[in-house]
Amino acid sequence: MPRLLLLSALTIAVALPVASFAQVYKCVDPATGKTTYLQSPCPSNTRAATLKKTAPAAPPAPSRGDPAKAGDAKASGPKTTADLERDFRKRRQEQDEARKKEDEKLAQAKMKEENCARARQQLVTLESGVRQGRVDAKGERYFLEDAQVEQEKSRARAAIGQWCK
Repeated sequence: MPRLLLLSALTIAVALPVASFAQVYKCVDPATGKTTYLQSPCPSNTRAATLKKTAPAAPPAPSRGDPAKAGDAKASGPKTTADLERDFRKRRQEQDEARKKEDEKLAQAKMKEENCARARQQLVTLESGVRQGRVDAKGERYFLEDAQVEQEKSRARAAIGQWCK
């Protein structure tokens, strides 16, 4: 029984590749111009051409005399796991740096907007005509005189010029 299985498996293994190497005939009917492809020879009233199977051409190997071409071939070849890991870490680091820069830009823009709003509010408060009070170093409250209010207004305008561009 095992001998029979072995013999049948061997027969199938030998017969299958032979079937795949069969010739293909290209037959052109002269009356209609129709082209057909057959595995058997063409009928006598048609033109026949035999097609041969060819193996795909292998890419040329880099010459040993030219190290630049050899390096290019190595670079274009499949990457190793270590190369892929290194590339992944490099991309991730670049993404992290880009994200940090973007976060810093957003934080600076938010701070600039808040400072602009404070400076505008300060100017509106000073121009409203309401008496402005401050607390001195001793903790005592005092009110600004007109000259001091004008100085504060000019400072607020300068701050608006700086932060509200």
